[in-house]
Amino acid sequence: MKKSIKTTLLITSLLGSSAIVQAADYGVTLNWNTTDADKVLSMMDEQRSAFGELIKNKEIKDMFLVESEIDGKLMGILRFVIEADNEKGVEDKLSYLPFYKENLVKIEHIQPLGGKWLDNTPSNKNYGLMFKWEADINVLEMDRVIGIDLQRVIALNKSGLVTSSYIDTQTVKDGSTRPTYSVSIMAKDEDHARELSQQFEAVSLGYAKVEVMYLGYKINMKAL
Repeated sequence: MKKSIKTTLLITSLLGSSAIVQAADYGVTLNWNTTDADKVLSMMDEQRSAFGELIKNKEIKDMFLVESEIDGKLMGILRFVIEADNEKGVEDKLSYLPFYKENLVKIEHIQPLGGKWLDNTPSNKNYGLMFKWEADINVLEMDRVIGIDLQRVIALNKSGLVTSSYIDTQTVKDGSTRPTYSVSIMAKDEDHARELSQQFEAVSLGYAKVEVMYLGYKINMKAL
């Protein structure tokens, strides 16, 4: 209990009380499920209008455009972060979209992210870094590492290198929970993104592993 209280106080002091609210944000990866590019184009306005309602209702937190093609034709596809109660809630919200109804897209992956607490929107390639604790560390060391890394995220966000960040919790082997975080970071390629992840104390010390995912080009939602 003391461990949980100390860590919560640490996060609150760095980020404010809103950071510990357990908002449910999920990263969604879609893939094309059709070879009919003409049908996709014919339904694009309808899809854009329906997806726009989710944006208007502030249910979409981030959007990224990924290069892709259908039957040899260039056709970008979105990756995005959506708010929902759970993974089933994500699927339910997407089931009303025209592309989903017509089976033109399929959900490739849903990634729980926690709650969003930082944002920045430069026009560049973005990679997602998702941190997972691997090693058991004592209370003081965990507080030290989390404090250093969260301050580093803030600094990198101000510099424009980190474009989004989410905070979640992870249950470890002994049943306790630890704060964990994921960031969207600008990088030239996956190797560069992994190299940048070494700036984080938890990774450089071997306390956490990092998963890297290409997100594409972040879309400025304020301009929509």
